[in-house]
Amino acid sequence: MSMKEDLMDNAEAQSSKPFMLHDEGKDEEREKRIAWWREAKVGLFIHWGLYSLPGGIWQGERVNATYAEHLQLRAQIPIKEYEQIADQFNPVHFNAEQWTRIAKEAGLKYLIFTAKHHDGFAMYHSDVSAYNIVEATPFKRDPVAELAIACRQEGITLCLYYSHAMDWHHPDSQGNTLDYPANIGAYDSLESWVNDADKSIRYKRYLQEKAYPQISELLTLYGPIGILWFDCGHKVTDEQGHQFVDLVHGLQSGCLVNRRVRREGFGDYENTGDNQLHIRNPRRDWESIATLNHSWGYNQTDHSWRSPKDILHDMINVVSMGGNYVINVGPTGDGEFDLKSIELLHEMGNWLKLNGESIYGTQGSPIGKLPWGRCTLKEHKLFLHVWEWPAQGKLIVPGIRNRIQSAILLVDSEKVSLSIEWLNNTSGDMIIQLPQEPLDSICTVIALEFEGDIDANPMRVLFSDQVCNVFGVFDGELHGDTLRYDTGKLGRDNVRDWQAGGDYIQWQFRVISPGLFKVYAAYGANEQSVGGSFVLTSGQDKLVAHVNFTGGAYQFQSFELGDMEFAEAGDYTLTVKPDTIRGKVLMNLKEITLESLG
Repeated sequence: MSMKEDLMDNAEAQSSKPFMLHDEGKDEEREKRIAWWREAKVGLFIHWGLYSLPGGIWQGERVNATYAEHLQLRAQIPIKEYEQIADQFNPVHFNAEQWTRIAKEAGLKYLIFTAKHHDGFAMYHSDVSAYNIVEATPFKRDPVAELAIACRQEGITLCLYYSHAMDWHHPDSQGNTLDYPANIGAYDSLESWVNDADKSIRYKRYLQEKAYPQISELLTLYGPIGILWFDCGHKVTDEQGHQFVDLVHGLQSGCLVNRRVRREGFGDYENTGDNQLHIRNPRRDWESIATLNHSWGYNQTDHSWRSPKDILHDMINVVSMGGNYVINVGPTGDGEFDLKSIELLHEMGNWLKLNGESIYGTQGSPIGKLPWGRCTLKEHKLFLHVWEWPAQGKLIVPGIRNRIQSAILLVDSEKVSLSIEWLNNTSGDMIIQLPQEPLDSICTVIALEFEGDIDANPMRVLFSDQVCNVFGVFDGELHGDTLRYDTGKLGRDNVRDWQAGGDYIQWQFRVISPGLFKVYAAYGANEQSVGGSFVLTSGQDKLVAHVNFTGGAYQFQSFELGDMEFAEAGDYTLTVKPDTIRGKVLMNLKEITLESLG
């Protein structure tokens, strides 16, 4: 992804301002609004618009844009030329019933449809602007109206995406400086224009003339809407963010608003960045959004498809951390889901049909992440999602201090109990004896039923049975003035700006069985960082390592640092600190691995 597109998904909008707490009355209203969403856990995003017809190609050339829906901006297409796509947009294969049926068969509980994206084109019949699919195209149909009916028939909650901050068609909005040179630029920060009287006045005119009225249409024409999903909220003011929230809740008190209406603390729940694989647990309910390949809108040249295993592990990881997971499909300009998208959604559905109990309505893991997989919790059951099958089928489950009633394979119709051996009754560490081979190559689920309210130790455990224990930086705690997490996206799952000698990162963990471990550090470093050094300590052990050149700050390599021995069971802290910093930064640390030597 280009850095410019990265700036448009709110990933950088983690504000330094205080988190906004809701008053008691509003909290009660929010609890009512969000109940269905907490139960749903998984949804489908659909990016569909004029940009879907060219599909990333303009005038015979591939457009340099990771996101095909950014075609108008990235290809610098004047409005008059871009409008001509509407003359040809006639998606005769669009079938709302088929779309919602695919979503239902994929096990997805809500559907977010792009009612208007950044290009300003309304994919519904809008009386506010004639620049809409009914009046401006030969199609002459209203997809939102048809989806509303189809979603009700299939029991799927209809939600609508609306690009409120940017509109490349309106003369007073943000993003289009090709047709309107005096406009706010697509990548201009809020601080760069908010005190500019002319830009601010004109931008408010766009909000009054188009954004607010169109949101009113969407929330009055199509029945109950589950979410009004906003985007690029880092480009509006706090006051404007409040106005959008109040408008939505005033029209439909049960309609959720996502964080991207403005910034952290706004709306009813938080969002990660686009395709953000690594996160820190947000303080509220949250949602992760991901694509099947790279682009959100249909891109006919994007064949970088993710595997079913990658998608399902991503989903399970998000749900195990207490989040919701939304996967995206970009239909073609003809109105169809491409065959590969259908295939991947079908794979999701097959797994969820068998294992959906471990996802829907669950809470995050009370015992954190495990080397063999993830966990979710529902009432008196802990669901163990095993994707790395343990040696000899001996699955170590740490920190469950409750009395155990049963442990069964979720897909086992005969409900045969698996045997359990306690390693430590006080700490609640156990071994569950599994079959020698997994039942599912992607992820096999064990349902562990216990008595009473969950009593668990959330501290991660260092596994000592020939296991690689990976301490990712997003699971560590940062200390100091400059050190911070990168975006958490692919290739950016590291810490950055390690400029101060007093900054460090730490992980807390627990040792069940004493053992010897080989230690590795994975990091990226350019020529300037070479010659620096860092110290890794835990207990009485200390390792000093020099920073090696990896090819660049974001070209990661793993280096062996030496051995560490933990001779006694107990709680430990793993710390990485600079020893000597050469150049601007120490390195971009990605992870520390402790590999058990038995």
